[in-house]
Amino acid sequence: MEIPLLLALAVALVLFYWAWIASPRSVQAGREQLLRAQGQASGATFLPIDPRRMLGDWDGTCILFDPDARKACIVSRGKKARTVDFEYFNTWQLKWTEYPANPVFRFQHVHFLFETSGFDRPTIRVAVPSRSDGEAWNAKLSILMP
Repeated sequence: MEIPLLLALAVALVLFYWAWIASPRSVQAGREQLLRAQGQASGATFLPIDPRRMLGDWDGTCILFDPDARKACIVSRGKKARTVDFEYFNTWQLKWTEYPANPVFRFQHVHFLFETSGFDRPTIRVAVPSRSDGEAWNAKLSILMP
């Protein structure tokens, strides 16, 4: 009776270690390697990852900015990346859907819509968590790309 219980506990411990420690570390290491390669190829610095210079999140599309090099790294789902100059972005708009009847979640689907000069990807949609975060980023983008 004790052996199956100990075996089950050992399996649970291994799964816990993999799910909460090993897997997130390997994902983070892969992202850092991706950003390091993009930085070396473009002469920009995207590491260490600074949340104040990152728009969006890793699950969707995010953009990391290097204001000194005037470059941005567009990352799709944390797996594919492309580094561009700030001039690649023609315009941007902060958009959302408003539900006046819902006082708690009044502003939903908050995102930026970037129009670019890229033929292969003329628009880029980047989600933001809230309207206030979007307005703060709107001000930052106006400073970065006048």
